[in-house]
Amino acid sequence: MGFTNVVRLAVQFVSVPILARFLSPEDYGLAAMAMPVILFLMTLADAGLAASLVRSGPPDGPAWHTCFWLSGLFGTAAGLAVALVAPEAASLLGQPRLTAILLTLAAVLPLQSLTLVPGAALQQGGRFGVIATTEITAMGSGVAVAVVLANSGCGVWALVWQQVVFYSVRLVFTLARSSYRPKAIFDLHDARDHLTFGRNLLGAALISFVSRSLENLVIGRVWGTGAVGVYAMAFQFARLPSMLVTGPLQYVLYPHVAAIRGNEREWKILFLFLTRLLAAGCLPAVALAAAASGPIFTGLLSEKWTPVAPIFVLVAPATAVQPVTALIGTFLMATGRTDVQFRLAARYAALWLAGLLLAVGHGVGAVAAAYTLCVLFFTLWSLRISLPVIGCSFTAYGRCFLWPGTLTAAALLVYHLAAPAAWWADIGLAAGLAIVAGGVALALQRRALRDVTT
Repeated sequence: MGFTNVVRLAVQFVSVPILARFLSPEDYGLAAMAMPVILFLMTLADAGLAASLVRSGPPDGPAWHTCFWLSGLFGTAAGLAVALVAPEAASLLGQPRLTAILLTLAAVLPLQSLTLVPGAALQQGGRFGVIATTEITAMGSGVAVAVVLANSGCGVWALVWQQVVFYSVRLVFTLARSSYRPKAIFDLHDARDHLTFGRNLLGAALISFVSRSLENLVIGRVWGTGAVGVYAMAFQFARLPSMLVTGPLQYVLYPHVAAIRGNEREWKILFLFLTRLLAAGCLPAVALAAAASGPIFTGLLSEKWTPVAPIFVLVAPATAVQPVTALIGTFLMATGRTDVQFRLAARYAALWLAGLLLAVGHGVGAVAAAYTLCVLFFTLWSLRISLPVIGCSFTAYGRCFLWPGTLTAAALLVYHLAAPAAWWADIGLAAGLAIVAGGVALALQRRALRDVTT
């Protein structure tokens, strides 16, 4: 699953310059204006039903079939909603062409919704190779269609049909490879628990979606699009640990954790084991990337992206901690405590909104600093609520960070004492120190890790 995300990044890296040669900024702008509407309604249509089904029995019970038809119904309703608001949205934004674009993109909503339950069966069965192959095939098909259409002069429609083809291919491959087959069974009573689970999960997802979108809107309103670009680029790098490591791990881990949720000892052992591994990998890597952020952004992206480096440094502490603590969410979901996730998401959103509004008048750097302070403060506060649910003490959890944190500080000291002048050597030194610090952290914890594995 991590490799799938690496492929996704590589495809973007290769395809964007190719498409940019055929498409205008206006084409990309139209697509960028349409997609947030689709993504928001896609979050609504998801409803968390698939995540709940992964925790249930084999994929042939009445609840699976009811949730399949509910997902299709939600996706179809969301697509019809887009079709209804498309003319008004295009008029409000002053872009008449958006009407046809939104009407076409509305098709991806039922396509995505019908994929969810068969995809949950694949996830529950641990068929991650099939899932990865499906994602890569759908991605490649979408990009191929986009390049052909862009070369033919279709403009923004190349980007629109890229999305339609991606979701269509993914649905076909998922249905073909999944063990789940829908039946004409529909009883809301069978899906009641899944709807409750999904309601809280959906609420948390919507709060996170709005809070992530809000910061860019506020920064753009106060400081303009250039400041948004700098801030967004910093976070594009900041999200790499979650995208490449924690996200795939959570996806793969969730069905296993759900299956052993009655075994408290094995549950706690697995949680602490993975926390130690993630802390040893993420803390040194993010810290050294922040230390070498100047050469990274200037040398790899060009001089115009130099202002991104100090923003990345300011968000680095939060970026290092979040991929590790995000593991808690997987265990909360596996216990069915999405109510805890919802409450925590709502409280963090309120805290972050206050911090954002207080900081934005002082510049993008102040917003980045406020973000880190909010994340670190809220993480420490929320552990007292989430750790007891998992059955882990604060002391045991804190020990997982002791050696990774200490060795990260030592590696930063060595870097600042020996940083070379050449940008490529600077980046190489930072990467080497991160690998050594992470490796030594694991070696010093070998007794704890060995006890876990035995």
